[in-house]
This record gives sequence, structure tokens and C-alpha cells, in this order.
Amino acid sequence: MKTPFRRALLVAIVAGVGRGGLLLAQGTTPVVLTDATTPAGLRPALSRNETALADPMREALRTLPQAKKRFLAGLPTGDQFLLSVRVLATDTSFRQASARVLGWHGNTVQALLLPDAASSTAPVEPVPVSFPETAVVDWTLLRANGREEGNYVGRYIDTSRQLENMPFR
Repeated sequence: MKTPFRRALLVAIVAGVGRGGLLLAQGTTPVVLTDATTPAGLRPALSRNETALADPMREALRTLPQAKKRFLAGLPTGDQFLLSVRVLATDTSFRQASARVLGWHGNTVQALLLPDAASSTAPVEPVPVSFPETAVVDWTLLRANGREEGNYVGRYIDTSRQLENMPFR
């Protein structure tokens, strides 16, 4: 798995350099947010988000080492291991994004950052990214039959939205 990811990353970088800068075909290289990469102006919003999602994030991060071991042992054909990370959207905002894990080397994850289906009308290709394990917000093991494990933060957000949309009596 190391070779295909590195090859895809190299092709993406070379394609961007050929355009006169480190740009990918779909725009700039996404920045996965960590303590080191978060701009100072974005830290208050990130902190508020972490406070609001503290319990489901705590459970996701508590169970991540077990999920990582299962991934490294090998997943059955058709299963996918997804990680949720925060990606810089603008200078003052971020979005949560899913990344399909290709490999895990120590504490560094190699993945394909999946496009945000809601914000795009045209098909967009996944972008190869590499980020430290500390950037992970949530994890999901998506089985070939559609069943999922994990997704603590995602289910919490979905439940919160459903409760917000319930009519008062």
C-alpha cells in the first residue's frame, strides 16, 4: 500500500508544480488542522467546536487504538476505514471532512481526503493527504454490507440535528 499512495501523491504534486505552484487539479492542497497548523484566528472556533463535541470525541479517540489495530490486521474485501478530520476551509473557518485510510505508518496516516458532496455539483476526485494521528476527530469502519462501526461524532451530530428539527407541542 505504501507504493500506490506515494505514487498518487507524487503525481498530484508534479501536476501542481507544472501549473506554477503547489496546486492540485482541484485547487490548493488541503490543510488538515492540528495544533501546529491551526491559524490563530481559527483557534476560538475550533475550541468551541471541541467543547460542544467533547463526549463523542472522547469516546472516538478512546476506541481509536483498537480500530487502528483492526485496520492494520487487514480488513475484509469491500470494507473501508474512514477518519474524520478538520480541514481549513478559509482563513476563518474549517469543515469536517472524511478521509479513506490507505495506510498507517507509526502515528502518520496516509489517506484520500473525500470531497464534500454537499458543496460540489461537479464530481471531484479524492485528494491524497498525510496527517498525524492527533488530527483525528472520529473514525468509522464502513462494512461492505453498509453497516458501520464507530462514527461517534457523526451520530451525535445527526441526533442533535434531528432534535433541533422536532416540532414543539
